[in-house]
Amino acid sequence: MSEGVGAVEREALDRARTRMIALRAEQYRLLEDIAELERLGVAQQTGDRSSVRLLQECGNVDAPEAKRLVSEAADLTARVSLRGELLPPRLPVTATLAGSGQIHSGHIAVIRETMTRLDRVDGVSVADWLGAERTLAEHARVLPPRMLRRYAKALIEHFDPDGDVPPEGEDACDELQVVRRRNGSLAFTGRLHDPTDAEAFFVVIDGLAEPFGPDDPRSLERRRIDGLKDLVHDARRPGGLADDTRHEHSDTGTTDGDGDGDATEAEAGEPDAGHTESDSDGTEGADEFEDALIPEPRRPEPSPRPTSSARPVPVERPGRPLLTITMDLRWLQQAIGHATLDSDALVDPRTVRRWACDAEIVPMLLGSKSEPLDVGRLSRSVTDAIRRALNLRDGGCAFPSCSRRPRRCHAHHIRQWFDGGPTCLDNLVLLCRFHHQLLHAGHWVAEIHNGLPWFTPPAWIDPDQQPRPGGRPRVPL
Repeated sequence: MSEGVGAVEREALDRARTRMIALRAEQYRLLEDIAELERLGVAQQTGDRSSVRLLQECGNVDAPEAKRLVSEAADLTARVSLRGELLPPRLPVTATLAGSGQIHSGHIAVIRETMTRLDRVDGVSVADWLGAERTLAEHARVLPPRMLRRYAKALIEHFDPDGDVPPEGEDACDELQVVRRRNGSLAFTGRLHDPTDAEAFFVVIDGLAEPFGPDDPRSLERRRIDGLKDLVHDARRPGGLADDTRHEHSDTGTTDGDGDGDATEAEAGEPDAGHTESDSDGTEGADEFEDALIPEPRRPEPSPRPTSSARPVPVERPGRPLLTITMDLRWLQQAIGHATLDSDALVDPRTVRRWACDAEIVPMLLGSKSEPLDVGRLSRSVTDAIRRALNLRDGGCAFPSCSRRPRRCHAHHIRQWFDGGPTCLDNLVLLCRFHHQLLHAGHWVAEIHNGLPWFTPPAWIDPDQQPRPGGRPRVPL
């Protein structure tokens, strides 16, 4: 265990913390001054027409910054009714925390965007709206803005599970632009709109971009491009996806070797192991998906054995990459709601049902608070079932300020195994390499409360040592 922070260092940390709180509180005083300018109509008197233009001139700032300050002042400071009465701010809890310096502009931006989004959701009562603002503000006290945005996303999904309807033909906007330079090098940029396609790309590329070992000097960017090069070379090998002989065999493939046999599955329009119905335009068979429950998983047919007169059958390509798509069973059956990928991206139910045609479905029993239950808690090692449950519960590195994906995380025993700690969900948490080492240093404390991970910082980070929620954001019901 590393040594703690000394007295001199703690004093320096306290001064820096006090200064940051004072700066945030002073920023709120500025918002109050801007609101006073609005109430007095100073911009009209100076001929600037709006407070935004007035702030640009007197504050020497650009228009976007001035507009942000004016809009924040409108949401976080007291309002005046038509009768001249003072009213509380539109975001009262956020205003209180901003005035005390406990949150800053990054938190405020997330809260304002979320509440504006909830304004457009039908069926959200005033009480629910105010409760959502209070919950966001309370989480902002212990979560950095990036993690608060993840919680805000979960909050919106709670009130609007169907989300926005995906535009028709969205994948028609997919593109890959490749430019060959004079020196022979390539520069390329691209875009995948379908979140499941994007997830599949990440799974494949990141799988090929694993470091060779702890001494691998390559950056993640370099490892990814090396993985893409490996993928291209693998496609060009004999029997690969881009191999000429593979296409020739597909054009002349027969069942009896004389050229007059029946068409193969691929020629008949049936998907093979690496080409599924999800590659179509989504219109054929749409009615079947609407009426079906969970489609039966489709498995690739075994390859026919080559005869003496036929070309050698190419090596079968691997099937679709392994993705984790989490969705409520009732939603999947009724084609409502949404599913969630490991990256926290949302997927509409129709896409999930289409992908389920070519997938193995791994059921998992969840409790009333969405904590995994039936996964073999008493196993002595981290089994596949326990690992799936950890991936679902934590969504990646569970540390509050981290967004590492599950595949790049370790299963950490909260109470060490050699000290008698069991290998069960209530004693495990997913951590990336860095935060795994940080927990083993002994300054931060991880605990499981009500099936969810919490992290208590050391005193020099937070003198009150207030526990911080970790793992996948969840909205209290």
